[in-house]
Amino acid sequence: MGCRIKPLFRGLIAVIIIVMLLMIGVLSAKAEEGIELPKEYEDFIGILDGDTAQRVPEDALLGDAESVNGAASQMSSPQAILSAVLSAFSSGIEQALPRLTTVLAIVIISSLCYILSSYCGAGLSRAIEVCVRLCSFCAVSGVALSCAETLELYFSRLFEAVAAFIPLSAVMYAMGGNLTSAASASGTLGVILTLCQFVCTRTVLPVFCLCLCMSLISVFDGVSGSLGATVGATVRKWYTTAMAFLMMILTGALSSQSILASKADTAAMKGAKFAVSSFVPLFGGTLSGTLGTLASSVELLRGSVGIIGIIIIFLMLLPTAIELALMRAVFSVGAFCAGLVGCPSEQRIMNDIGSLYGYLEGVALMCSAVFIIAFGIFAASATPFS
Repeated sequence: MGCRIKPLFRGLIAVIIIVMLLMIGVLSAKAEEGIELPKEYEDFIGILDGDTAQRVPEDALLGDAESVNGAASQMSSPQAILSAVLSAFSSGIEQALPRLTTVLAIVIISSLCYILSSYCGAGLSRAIEVCVRLCSFCAVSGVALSCAETLELYFSRLFEAVAAFIPLSAVMYAMGGNLTSAASASGTLGVILTLCQFVCTRTVLPVFCLCLCMSLISVFDGVSGSLGATVGATVRKWYTTAMAFLMMILTGALSSQSILASKADTAAMKGAKFAVSSFVPLFGGTLSGTLGTLASSVELLRGSVGIIGIIIIFLMLLPTAIELALMRAVFSVGAFCAGLVGCPSEQRIMNDIGSLYGYLEGVALMCSAVFIIAFGIFAASATPFS
């Protein structure tokens, strides 16, 4: 019986050695030829809108590993980032100037109407003031809602880009041997995307409209006016606090799950490499070196794709953030001018709407920060082969 087991055992060892030799050959060929990008990368790049795609270098659109690495280095350079900021700021100024003209025209017309109403009787003068305030509010609200639509468009583009990135990240995690991370990070990022999409599409604009209605109440003097301003400010503060708390929880969950999954992959791979090295020392050491070379290539490519993803989110966020900041400045200037010409009601309205833009900008930045952190974790994750 023992004589029969020995040939079988020797044959099993021979099969294992042959399989390991084939693995070394395949992995060595892969390491020499370079890592190819999966087709999911093309789907991720193809989802970009026209404005963002124009700001991305052509090398990033080719789908070649070397081109993507070069594009990531080019996009993350200070010159490229500064150029993108200046370009977005220039476009934002062009859009903000006509709106500033509209707001100042509203202030001037309101001031003239108040001056004319001072020559009328008390009852007629009061009626004219209320009508002027309502007309001013409607005109200013039209300008405000146009920017809210811009934010809604930004959220839809952001969520489409992240949804296209989830399968790409899973494939690239698997390429580097991070099988647990591929399942964990993709699932966690999918849950975060669903929650952010629900919160941003179902609550941001309704809260904005509610605060805008509270600003309408503040048009009128007395208790109702102060009550509307107080309720609007309270809603904005509590909503922003709740959003910040939610984003903190989501970021913490994503970070902890990614770290735990990466450690689990590393521990499993180290155990496998130790077993192979102990069983067949020569081939085990060769396999370990080959895997290390392959891991470096995968990590470089994954880092480049992650950096490109971060810059893409930055490029999508930049025009919206600058537009909201400039519109806040426009209404601040309008409120200052309204105070100078004696239009206190218009001054209150514009101050309220200006603070609303700060609320919108804060929500956009918090939501984008979560996905930027997700892309950063993906880019910085090490492969268990290394």
